[in-house]
Amino acid sequence: NKISQPMDQIFANSAICPNQLFAFWLSRDVNDIANGGEITLCDTDSNHYSGSIAWEPLVSEDYWRIKLGAVSISGTTYTNGPMDSIVDTGTSLLTGPSDIIKKIQHKIGGIPLINGEYEVVCSKIPSLPNITFTLGGQNFDLQGKDYILQLPNGNGGMTCLSGFMGMDIPAPAGPLWILGDVFIGRFYSVFDHG
Repeated sequence: NKISQPMDQIFANSAICPNQLFAFWLSRDVNDIANGGEITLCDTDSNHYSGSIAWEPLVSEDYWRIKLGAVSISGTTYTNGPMDSIVDTGTSLLTGPSDIIKKIQHKIGGIPLINGEYEVVCSKIPSLPNITFTLGGQNFDLQGKDYILQLPNGNGGMTCLSGFMGMDIPAPAGPLWILGDVFIGRFYSVFDHG
């Protein structure tokens, strides 16, 4: 008994779903929990982006796996050539090979905590460097406010954690990056199921 997957069922009816697309908008506003995000089926929502969509082909159909050209900060590239990456709404952070992530944490002044987490002094967020991800020859810049998670600490203040975490995924699946909610929260993400 083959049961159709939910997305296949939705996209099978071209009368109600002319475009086999789904898109995610994730709010990064910690003060507006009522509007945490949106998934759009069969189209895009132009209220959440401007300009044209930058399409990147899949390199494998095992996940939404695309080619990441480079990761750089202030003109210094931290990756050795293109690497696979997965765009994943189920991953909160932005993960990559531990050796590269450690260099990024050092560059942004990350203070090691436990379990691979890093804290950053909250007052430094405005002066943190942009971190650039190159996909399909196009640069996508994350500012400090995009990649630092500002969380209430219970004392009336904030604790600021880096949105980067090292994760070493062995071959044949890896090495790879996971462009999770830290990335998707900055860039409206559209998936073409067709």
